[in-house]
Amino acid sequence: MGKKANAAAKTGVVANKEFLAFMACAFFFTNMQGMAGNFRRNYLVDALQLEPGAVSFISVFTTVVSFVLSFFFAMIVDRAPKPGKDKFRPLVLLSAVPSGVFAILMFFTPSIFNELSVVLMITYQCAVTLCYNTSCYFAGTVNSIAAVITPDHQERDKVMSFRGIASAIGNSAPLVVVMVLGLAKASKDHPGRPIPDSAALWMISAALCAVASTLTLLLAMRVVKERITYSSKRVNPLTGLLDIAKNPYALLVMLSELLKNFRRVASYMGTFLAAALLGSPSKFLIFGLPTGIGTAVGMLVVNFLLKRFNSKQISIGSGFYSVVVNGLAFGAGALAFTRTSPVYTVVFIVFLFLVGLQYGGSNLLPSMIQADILEDLEVKTHRRLDASLAFAISVGTFLSGTVVEGLWPQFLYGNSKLNFMHYILPIKQLVEGQLVEVYQEQALRTKMALLGVYTLGQGVFMFLGVLPFLFYRLTGARKEEVHEAALRFRAEIAENQAE
Repeated sequence: MGKKANAAAKTGVVANKEFLAFMACAFFFTNMQGMAGNFRRNYLVDALQLEPGAVSFISVFTTVVSFVLSFFFAMIVDRAPKPGKDKFRPLVLLSAVPSGVFAILMFFTPSIFNELSVVLMITYQCAVTLCYNTSCYFAGTVNSIAAVITPDHQERDKVMSFRGIASAIGNSAPLVVVMVLGLAKASKDHPGRPIPDSAALWMISAALCAVASTLTLLLAMRVVKERITYSSKRVNPLTGLLDIAKNPYALLVMLSELLKNFRRVASYMGTFLAAALLGSPSKFLIFGLPTGIGTAVGMLVVNFLLKRFNSKQISIGSGFYSVVVNGLAFGAGALAFTRTSPVYTVVFIVFLFLVGLQYGGSNLLPSMIQADILEDLEVKTHRRLDASLAFAISVGTFLSGTVVEGLWPQFLYGNSKLNFMHYILPIKQLVEGQLVEVYQEQALRTKMALLGVYTLGQGVFMFLGVLPFLFYRLTGARKEEVHEAALRFRAEIAENQAE
């Protein structure tokens, strides 16, 4: 047998050095993605002050094109590697640097585009976003390594669990970076005054996140290993998608992601809620940190619950919990921002922590469930369809995500009939001879609308997203049977390749 085949007979094969390196790169890569995810929309709206239609076009166009490209990217990733070769590590090494470069460019627009034409600016923003999405697609295959870093499914779930915790914390880390840099800038230039240039603040923050992501990805790929034996037989990649389309478990997850992903309209409003209630999007840390801590704690809770319940049961329970806790968070927030007592604010922050607990299940369980589905597909098709399954599931997120990307600017500001939030854009003013951005006081109805979408919207769509799992059956004895069959199949491949 080859080395990977020998690994299949062992448990506990992931060394501490390898484990820590993988956690570090997962943290910093998600940290970079979190920077773009949390502040890119504010950059387009507040810094560039593009019209709602332009922002909608950039969002929808790049979402659609990226989805179409991911179809071909999935075929590239899932093509059979040569015997004994890795599937994901080479892709991560090739895309680590480009992903960092384009993450910085997401927050940099040459002044010439502002001066020449709005069309050129939009074209530039679309091009940079597509390059960023493409490089992050391949760099993001680092997350797929968690499913193949060990052949033992219990150790695999442990690695995926800690990877999820590292990613959750990493996604919130940019909030700290931006707030600390913002406070330092305000303290140095204008104590107690608005930050002079939020665009520069975001670009510096993005640069820090990008450099850390690039370095840790490159270093981690030197020690992280793939221990699954892949079939080297080349087949038509389209047959893999057809096999996924026939798999009932994959279809249920696809439907779940379709429904759950509508919650993005709520998460998109977080930094605008911070601007409306706290005076600056850089202060979103006050809202985001309790939720981020709650997410990390929630993953630990899920790990504990997995000892007594299966992933299906925990997923359904988290959906019901989400509706209740987000409803209570809205009530606490409404009191906090209409009453003067600081007690209500403390209560609201506590509820934001409790809201974060729901993400323990929604962030961690889908990856574990998809790993089980991959083994089911592997047994039935004799192929690893990691990227193809991810693409098929992304059909659901693409459909709901495209709707959200097109509508959220229309909901937020501008003259659209869909605008029910009436957010007022910041204006530039001269303060002590320097041009600074001043965020405007928002009406109470704007604050309540943002708060309602941010909390109630999350709860409703999280609940809808777990309903398909009422019909999910790949648990318990059935799951164990599939795993054992997958191990036998890999052992046969290893023996054939060793001959």
